[in-house]
Amino acid sequence: MGDVAAIRAQGLGKSYGSGAMALEGVDLEVAQGERIGFLGPNGAGKTTFIRCALGILRPTEGSVAILGHDLATDRMAALAQVGYVPGDLGMIRAVSGRRMLDALARLHPRPPVLQQRLLDALELDGAALAKRIRDYSTGMRQKLGLVAALQHDPPVIILDEPSSGLDPVMQARLLEMLDERAREGRTVFFSSHVLGEVDELCDRVAMVRGGRLLLVRDVDELRRARVRTVEVLFDRDVDPSVYAVDGMGEVRVEGHVHHFTVSGDPGALLSRIGALSPRDITIEAARLEDVFRALYLEDAD
Repeated sequence: MGDVAAIRAQGLGKSYGSGAMALEGVDLEVAQGERIGFLGPNGAGKTTFIRCALGILRPTEGSVAILGHDLATDRMAALAQVGYVPGDLGMIRAVSGRRMLDALARLHPRPPVLQQRLLDALELDGAALAKRIRDYSTGMRQKLGLVAALQHDPPVIILDEPSSGLDPVMQARLLEMLDERAREGRTVFFSSHVLGEVDELCDRVAMVRGGRLLLVRDVDELRRARVRTVEVLFDRDVDPSVYAVDGMGEVRVEGHVHHFTVSGDPGALLSRIGALSPRDITIEAARLEDVFRALYLEDAD
């Protein structure tokens, strides 16, 4: 099934009857084994897309399929391939974590082969599972939801704001687990407001705004396009024109310290500066936040 898309949306649209489209003409294909971040501001259409991809909502137009199974005609076969955590995770609060987890395990056609590994990684021990869910913190409920979604080792993992409520240690462990599953050939599709997670984990990003798909790009491509802030310390006077490259901004010189920006691949710059034997060089890590802020402003114009 390697040539079948993990998720394929074609002309996907959804209207809630008010005339405005929550989704409009979305074409998106996610390959098996791909890690893709689904980004956009609140109300952009991210959750609507995910709910259509799970058959929770019926599209007004177009279609969506999971591993070749159309959600309109073959929903149960599609969902058998999916592990899903919603952004508004709800559980029966009167039962214990263990009872909830085991009940959800029995409902899925795939065996819960990863359950214990996930429980250990997310630090949900027997005492925690014995508690009723109403006594759980938000973070504990989120961890239980993640175990329930991933315990069957599903081929397609769909997560809506998966790190919500998790502390930084658990967020890092979640990313490690998702990276491990992707390296095993599983597909990871998740929406997030935490762009650092996307930067660390994803191969590609898709960005929506106002229900429309603005772009689908490789994360490496976006990294290369970013503007970086550079500070170089020399032990002597250096003329900036000696190391000038395409994409450099205006250089501000303070004594032997040079400050400037550079866009694109910094390889040529580093090569030229390296030949000048600087005492120190600092390149501020480029952030996806800056790229997406620029793209949204560009789109608004």
